[in-house]
Amino acid sequence: MAEIRARGIIIKQSDYGEGHRMLSVFTEEYGIVKAISYGVKKSKSKAAASSQFLCYGDFEFYKGANKDIMTVNSINTIDGFYPVSEDIKKLSLCVYLSDITYSILGSNNPDSRVLHIFLNSVYALAYKGEDMKKVKTVYELKLMCAGGYMPSIHSCVSCGSANIFAFDLLKGGMVCRECGGKYMVKMNKTLYMALEYISGCEDKKMLSFNANDELLDSLGTLTEQYVNLQLDRKFASLDYYKTMLDM
Repeated sequence: MAEIRARGIIIKQSDYGEGHRMLSVFTEEYGIVKAISYGVKKSKSKAAASSQFLCYGDFEFYKGANKDIMTVNSINTIDGFYPVSEDIKKLSLCVYLSDITYSILGSNNPDSRVLHIFLNSVYALAYKGEDMKKVKTVYELKLMCAGGYMPSIHSCVSCGSANIFAFDLLKGGMVCRECGGKYMVKMNKTLYMALEYISGCEDKKMLSFNANDELLDSLGTLTEQYVNLQLDRKFASLDYYKTMLDM
């Protein structure tokens, strides 16, 4: 039994019993941890605002006999990213980004790089006016690179040939004509350069490029399918985000 202090951001929340919330908090020190915020849904609870999705702050947890689930003692909020919370489209995108992050990391696996990429993406949506399509596709690719799914860009992922022409979503990289498989995306120069830049640039510069809607649409389809095939699952939160875009 111990008290644990960590800085983190709430990436999932759900109701837990009467008046309580189950939180998934992405911390730098401990990875994604689960914790119950008791009584937070009661009308007079002072902790209601700080127990919301995307609340970033300093958390104090109590770790008892159940090592998998802790108790939230207190939250000192640093930022709530309220411009995101007030925009249903941006909010639904962040739910999807949280889902794929959880799918990559699971619980209790610290990864400061992924945390900073996530925070930078949410910040860009909240305060920098970045295009949602751009943030989505860049985060998908950067997350896959950081999570162990770095695509092979400069040579055929199967045979090593330099005569590449398409990206194989299942094999995880560029392929030559002889090695291409079922899930190929043919690449033009602009699409290839964007893929090369995002996968290889410093994380802090991941959004520092210009792209028109056509390029973002093509790149976004590629990264989205890459996530689905490599993780072998589809995300309902992605479908909801697309529904919100159509409204």
